[in-house]
Amino acid sequence: MLQVGEVGELSEIFQWRREVPPGLPDWSAEGKEHLEEELYDVLLCFVRLADVCNVNLGEAALEKLRKNASKYPFDAIKRSYDGPLTAFNNDAGKTTADTNRKLPIA
Repeated sequence: MLQVGEVGELSEIFQWRREVPPGLPDWSAEGKEHLEEELYDVLLCFVRLADVCNVNLGEAALEKLRKNASKYPFDAIKRSYDGPLTAFNNDAGKTTADTNRKLPIA
């Protein structure tokens, strides 16, 4: 499957990086461009697969969000999670990038 190869190429970019800071401040322009290209390749493969399989990705994503919201209620996750939840904190109006938090990749 083409998708496996493309995901592998994307994974290679992160293979030796432990964490990736939001915005990739320490990445070169060439590194960011390479990442963009590989993300595009992966996205295109899966969009094409969804098209061939007659799957509406927008509807599938919304349904999956509904299922996950029911399966993993925010309050229960918040009580059991010992790390920052800034990506889910709507009160502060901040995003993950606002917190300068590093995102784990591996």
